[in-house]
Amino acid sequence: MNLVRPEARAAIWRWREVLVGALVTGLGANWAFGGIGIMQWIGWPVLLLGFALLITGLQRARVRPRSGGVGVVELDEAQLTYFLPEGGIVVPLSLIARIEIEALGDEERGEILWIFTDREGQKVRIPASAAGAERLLDALAQFPGAHYQKVIAASAARKPENFVIWQERVARLH
Repeated sequence: MNLVRPEARAAIWRWREVLVGALVTGLGANWAFGGIGIMQWIGWPVLLLGFALLITGLQRARVRPRSGGVGVVELDEAQLTYFLPEGGIVVPLSLIARIEIEALGDEERGEILWIFTDREGQKVRIPASAAGAERLLDALAQFPGAHYQKVIAASAARKPENFVIWQERVARLH
């Protein structure tokens, strides 16, 4: 017997990183400001760690989760793999030149596609509803200057629109 409604359980699961970050921040603040001796010194790094978890959790929680899409996404340190029923696509992260999100403008589902473009111009389109697509947000950590706010805006978009999340800087000759 479940005592928590499925909707409430889903909301708690979505905001779990924020909750953990808040708890760790509170524990660190308690130790940093109310501790004695070594506990006061330990409290400051714990406070900073909790604050970092809180900020990261907020970014993740604000991106609306989706499910039921085609394919499976896997991510390791060097490559992104997207498995489809008719095959798969492997994209080395070091060769990516541009990352965009295309909001399709579906009023009910708000479907979005992640578009990864490599240096040769080949594009890989991955629906945000694919299994494991939440890992795509983790992939952004390897791209300095990625715009997380645009990911959040794309997730909430209700009309067709493109959002450039990251683009490789091109060296100009003059």
